[in-house]
Amino acid sequence: MSDQLSLALEPALPNAPASLRPMLARPIAEPFDSPDHLFEPVWGGLRALARVGPADEPGAGDVTFILESGEALGIVPADLAGLAVRIAARSAVLDGEIVVVDESGRLDRPELDRRLGGEPGRPLAYLAFDLLDIDGRSLLSMPLERRREQLRRVLRPGDEVVAVPAIATEGRALFDAVAGQGLAGIRARQRSGPYLPGVKSRLWRSIEVGGSKRRAHEATDALAVGGGATATGGGGGRTAPVMALIRRLPLELEGVDPRPGSSPGPGRDP
Repeated sequence: MSDQLSLALEPALPNAPASLRPMLARPIAEPFDSPDHLFEPVWGGLRALARVGPADEPGAGDVTFILESGEALGIVPADLAGLAVRIAARSAVLDGEIVVVDESGRLDRPELDRRLGGEPGRPLAYLAFDLLDIDGRSLLSMPLERRREQLRRVLRPGDEVVAVPAIATEGRALFDAVAGQGLAGIRARQRSGPYLPGVKSRLWRSIEVGGSKRRAHEATDALAVGGGATATGGGGGRTAPVMALIRRLPLELEGVDPRPGSSPGPGRDP
């Protein structure tokens, strides 16, 4: 009887709903300025939610990636399989994009396709820009700027993951800088907006360099969903070019330390 009572009182592992899917932005042709928006650079990698855990203790959970289609990434690359050690929680769901970058911090699309196909090569990294759930507590109705604050609190940036900073108001300046550095574009998100899973909403706007929509690998999506191999890593220093490029953009970077394994300072988005 005592064994049954202790089993009944044991708290369940914190876990997010299995049905979460990425929220989508509506594309527009031209950048804009707005005090109601936060603006973020976009590399043009593979968009995916990172589901971490649940686990009995922080840092021990398995990692699954959920694509825009709602399907799980068939290959969990070895580079990103240990993402839980960077999260100060027993479970979490992050939003971001998977990338492989060149020496200048720009997306290397052919190398990304190869890595997601199970081939060895340059390291992958996950660039996180949102937090949807933490220890089973949903943040979906929380305003964007508060979700970003929570993301900075729980994420320890390292070789395999970086929290993408944002800039307020100055969307045109960020777009010009992003275009000059060879990135895919920018994302404009309403500061007070909630997260709407699977919805393409005007609360989010995407502005792509060159005016043509750079979709994240329809062919790669099909390959990754059906894959079964485990991709292997290839060396260190994978986010150093990303951080070097971010520091050349007009972003809010207080409290961000580019050294692998370093903990974020207090930081602040506007």
